[in-house]
Amino acid sequence: MAKMKIKAKEKKGVVKVKAMFTNLMADREQAKKTGVKTEFIKYIVATVNDKVVYEVTTSGFMSENPLVKFKFKGAKKGDKIIFTTIDNEGKKQTGKKKIK
Repeated sequence: MAKMKIKAKEKKGVVKVKAMFTNLMADREQAKKTGVKTEFIKYIVATVNDKVVYEVTTSGFMSENPLVKFKFKGAKKGDKIIFTTIDNEGKKQTGKKKIK
């Protein structure tokens, strides 16, 4: 399951976000070659104040420990950004961070 490191900073109305997900991101072919189990994140969504600010569907072809960076408007310092990931086995994980 993916562990998350999240950074979010607001400056002049724009929130810059960096999030890293610790995960092997091993598709079926790679797992067979290396002898590990198939494991990858299928879906990532980020919300602030119940509004989706980032959403992506992924596959095992992303690099190990993927890092995502994005910017958005409409949040302020103190709001919480909530990331939810779903892996290839349907397991869900959530991580939260206050915007600085």
